[in-house]
Amino acid sequence: MKYIVVALMSEAKALIDFFNLVKSEDANFLIYKNENITLIVSGIGKINSCIATSYLKADNLILNIGICASAYQNHKIGDIFQIDKIIDKSSTKVIHHKSEQSHFNTATITCCDTPQNDSKKFKNTLVDMESFGFFKASKKFTNSENIILIKVVSDKIKDDILTKKEVYELIFPHLASIKKILF
Repeated sequence: MKYIVVALMSEAKALIDFFNLVKSEDANFLIYKNENITLIVSGIGKINSCIATSYLKADNLILNIGICASAYQNHKIGDIFQIDKIIDKSSTKVIHHKSEQSHFNTATITCCDTPQNDSKKFKNTLVDMESFGFFKASKKFTNSENIILIKVVSDKIKDDILTKKEVYELIFPHLASIKKILF
């Protein structure tokens, strides 16, 4: 079984459609499955991501897929990255997660506890709210080689709220490449 953790239902929708996932009855989380994949919608934030990831007890390949902001000058909206370094903004802890197989260009991500809107606070990093919690929980159940974080740039650190359709349109074009990671 392959596992996928996303924060938002709008992120999940593209994956549900692409992989033909079916909603599973579960009182605790939104979970969608097929014979090969289990996807869980964690909710926003590193604690929610940590809880949902732990709930899966994933002992095999586990991916965190989602949108993020970018403080890199040369990144464009829709660019996709594999995360090789996670910085937890609140604790300043750093996780180096170099993979032997990078499927996409790599980048550093800073995990924040609250939404960010001041790009001046960040330099050469992606920004999200789930990566640190996801990685810490995943590490309890599987080895580092089975943990992959994939992020798609949605904005340049500002207050814009994307529509569900916009999130779908950012993620869906990358799913054929993500499928190659899974199988």
